[in-house]
Amino acid sequence: MNCLERPFDIQPLVQADMTVHINGQAVSAALGETVLTVIQSLGVRQIARNDHNQISGAYCGMGVCQCCLVKINGRHKRRACQTVVRDGMQIETQVNRVVGQEVV
Repeated sequence: MNCLERPFDIQPLVQADMTVHINGQAVSAALGETVLTVIQSLGVRQIARNDHNQISGAYCGMGVCQCCLVKINGRHKRRACQTVVRDGMQIETQVNRVVGQEVV
């Protein structure tokens, strides 16, 4: 499987323990990483779309601001900064639920 490169890692990914999918693209991830760190390693800065259809990026990185809400395995509004990656995880950025409908 061909994985996306992670050009914005602070340190090189020494051991890729698993593969997750971000917006349909395979990405290598290490045990213990959060969804947010994997997203940021790709250079993606626009992460969430709020209930007012505005795009935001991660702000606090510790689960307080809720600016990093993503869709994980079909479940909306999961905190990327507080969710540890698991093998095969399906992650979608810039989607959200507004009155029961997805905003595209």
